[in-house]
Amino acid sequence: MFEEIKEAFRQFTFLGPNDLVELASIIKIKQLKKGEHLVKVGEYNYNAVKVLKGLLYHYIIDEEGVEKALLFVPEKMNSGALQTTLLGKPADENIVAMEDTLMLCADARELEKVTDKNIRIQKMVNQLYKQIIAEAAERIRFLVVNTPEERYLHFRNTYPNLEQRIKQKDLASYLSITDTSLSRIRARLAKS
Repeated sequence: MFEEIKEAFRQFTFLGPNDLVELASIIKIKQLKKGEHLVKVGEYNYNAVKVLKGLLYHYIIDEEGVEKALLFVPEKMNSGALQTTLLGKPADENIVAMEDTLMLCADARELEKVTDKNIRIQKMVNQLYKQIIAEAAERIRFLVVNTPEERYLHFRNTYPNLEQRIKQKDLASYLSITDTSLSRIRARLAKS
């Protein structure tokens, strides 16, 4: 497991071997089968997650019973129920494995205790929070500013191999368009 942790945190070059050992003491490897939930709305799940292999899907069910895609989390990306991990409140979204998924999990409460004692791990956590905030702001901008075709092209460029791994209805929901609109966009782009 130590090799997986080294690889998962490789981008944080300021972390030394002792920091990685400290992280390893609170990190567990967890596996979800396709269709298995990491968390459901209303649950408390404090896991901060890094996907090693597989694909997680964040979604909600609206008042009319319609599933709305929020986020896809493939390999090397982070996930978790932010309402719980950041605010200590019940999850306001569902997270399910779209494929068999292997991930590193750390209880955010344990991680917080470690950051109180280790400035380098605190720096890493701060960088991860900045990344989460930047990605959330980008997602808002993505939905408000871009046309449906621009959203689709942005998705393809950002996640080049992901489109083949997800259902069209989920991609359309993520792009905030209908399945029919997505089909038209794909057909129009195929012609050009």
